Amino acid sequence: MSKRLLLACAVLSCLAPSCKTWAKIPEHTVTIAADSQVKRGADFSFCVTLKDREGAQVYKAEYQYKLSWVGLEGSTHKAKSGIYEKIRVKGAVGKATLHVLGYDAQDNFGVIATHVFQVD
Repeated sequence: MSKRLLLACAVLSCLAPSCKTWAKIPEHTVTIAADSQVKRGADFSFCVTLKDREGAQVYKAEYQYKLSWVGLEGSTHKAKSGIYEKIRVKGAVGKATLHVLGYDAQDNFGVIATHVFQVD
């Protein structure tokens, strides 16, 4: 390819809108499939599913999640919708919370869904 064609392709790719889709409320409805109870030291698995306004599932949309363990604040992790995630259970026995982070209608980034579960 010529240098001009390569340069034109590079410029066009910079001008094109991002293909990245983020979890966003109210454009998406969020469902979390996860256990309601898990043992300390085991793996906590979950899947975040997004559906668009027509009810079609949105695959591989980006979101972040954070777990609030009993007595321990977890860190933020990147993930994609429709893909199962797995993380080792930390903290003490009690109620833990999965926080799903995305965008709201005003484009503010924050918690868009939660799932509370018991750690035994």
